Amino acid sequence: MKWITARRRHPLAGYAVVILALTLFGVGYAVIAPSAERAQAQTLAADAAAAEQQPSQEDVAAGREIFTKGCASCHGPDGTGGEGYSGPDITGEGAASVDFQVSTGRMPSTDPNQQMPRKPSAYTEEEIDDLIAYYKAEIGDEGAPPVPTDVPHSAPERSDFEDEAAYEEAFEAWEAEYQSYIEGADSQEVGMKLYLANCAHCHSWSGGGGALTGGRWAPEIHEATPRQIYEAMITGPGAMPTFSDTSITPDEKQDLIAYVKDLQHEPNAGGIFDLNRVAQVAEGFIAWTVGITLIVACAIWITAKQRAHD
Repeated sequence: MKWITARRRHPLAGYAVVILALTLFGVGYAVIAPSAERAQAQTLAADAAAAEQQPSQEDVAAGREIFTKGCASCHGPDGTGGEGYSGPDITGEGAASVDFQVSTGRMPSTDPNQQMPRKPSAYTEEEIDDLIAYYKAEIGDEGAPPVPTDVPHSAPERSDFEDEAAYEEAFEAWEAEYQSYIEGADSQEVGMKLYLANCAHCHSWSGGGGALTGGRWAPEIHEATPRQIYEAMITGPGAMPTFSDTSITPDEKQDLIAYVKDLQHEPNAGGIFDLNRVAQVAEGFIAWTVGITLIVACAIWITAKQRAHD
């Protein structure tokens, strides 16, 4: 200890401490600083993200053609609708709303002011991406919900690929993404409670949909993809309320979607007259009531015929 104390008083001690500190700082920075490969990977990732946010001119041009042929006749060439057009203003709807409406086949519509049922989409996913690119570039969706690209969409179609190998590769990638998204959620403890509290009163407990006021209806959701369910929650199509990330967090949305996917895979045990899967007890009660009514009606008819014969 005396040796150290004596050395601390040496005139060069301060310089030695500074040199040691700089050496330790340099070694530490070299350890935590990104290497050339890591920096290159980060740069490529940033470029890819920027490219995704900034669609190419080719995508925008293709999307403009789709919009002109399928959308402008109702919503106007700039999407504002107005006098002379049957469709509403869509300038503030956002990319997620466009993706939901077009991917579910509800748009294009012969009457955009009427509620449209789900049907096969008129466009491929690539065409929908082009349409969204044009919408974002020319019409604008500032402040509106973007497309939740981290949520899996529909499975790839074989007809979209030139050979079987490319289709199989795309399907495996989609299936891995889908399973990762669903398996990371709590469908029963959290998802079921969220669905029963926020969705079942309109879409029914089984997801079969139901009637609303004013001649409208809550559609069945048995064919909805995870992304479409997520987009419906954040955009509120039709009479549906909007569930922002503050009311239902993204993790809770994932739990809810996982529960809906469980409903979609639930076998239908209702038979021919399944009454849209309102449950076996209810279906059994209705069947029993109808059966008893028919038996009583037959008994009354037979008795009346017998009296008339007598």
